[in-house]
Amino acid sequence: MRFAPVSGISVIVVALVLATAPATARENGAPARALGMGDAVRAMGMGTSGLYFNPAGMAQTMSYAIDLGYGYKAWTTGHNGHISFVDSKTNPDLAGGAGYTYTNANRDGIKTQLHDLRFAVASQYRSRNIQLCYGGGFRYMKVQQDATSSAYRQSRWAPSMDLGLLVGFNDLFFIGVAAQNIIKMPVLKARNATGLPVAPRSVGVGLGIQYSILHWGVDVDIDLQSKGSNTATVSPMTGLELTLAQMIAVRAGFTWDRVGTLAHDQKRVTVGLGYVSKYVGIDVGYGIDVTHATEWLIESSVRVFLP
Repeated sequence: MRFAPVSGISVIVVALVLATAPATARENGAPARALGMGDAVRAMGMGTSGLYFNPAGMAQTMSYAIDLGYGYKAWTTGHNGHISFVDSKTNPDLAGGAGYTYTNANRDGIKTQLHDLRFAVASQYRSRNIQLCYGGGFRYMKVQQDATSSAYRQSRWAPSMDLGLLVGFNDLFFIGVAAQNIIKMPVLKARNATGLPVAPRSVGVGLGIQYSILHWGVDVDIDLQSKGSNTATVSPMTGLELTLAQMIAVRAGFTWDRVGTLAHDQKRVTVGLGYVSKYVGIDVGYGIDVTHATEWLIESSVRVFLP
């Protein structure tokens, strides 16, 4: 497999360093597998998770998958539907993916509709003991808000971009770094139905271990915009996945989401269950704030694997 030019990797590294500025812990439409693992998948976000957490993860394994799903957040009465695909199998040197998420939420007199388009590419270099993946994604959102106050009314499209790196050692230990929304979106100051800015800039760092039937991840999210332009808010998370009988995936995780709602932190316990065969996968993830039981969310998806 060919190694990318040094200048290309340098651009990614520089952009990651310059973009050290924040993330929300749960993206609308992010896969159910990720939710079950507490969203600690920046170092192990294989498949369509790479579109939402770390684009470099699309090149981590070879697959051709289509993901169709639905999710609901109780504290925003927010519904989302998504469809996405990732192909890292057709061309071993280049993985590509795309996704679309529609979200409809209503809270405190603010009705929010989001149309979220994502496109991403990734590649990798592999030696005997080291795997280096690198990728980038383009995001184009339409934010439409109807509110009693004119300050929150708007309907506009806005672009942004993600960049990511992932390093694996002996197919056992993995480190992932992702900068999200590094292009400042002109809708940033608008509040959606959660009370949060739309698509704040973000950086996430993850560590992962993959051994036999076990996947374990530990991530950190840093948000510098939701609670003020110069305020760093750190959200740690961890998750575990066990694959039984080569087809049943059992997942559990914990997220201390300090920007899930501006009113208070969320200490979210998550669980998930999945069935995976050669051609299809079915996943359900559920999370609940142990300190505010009315704040829960669920995500479900059906995955189709093409030969």
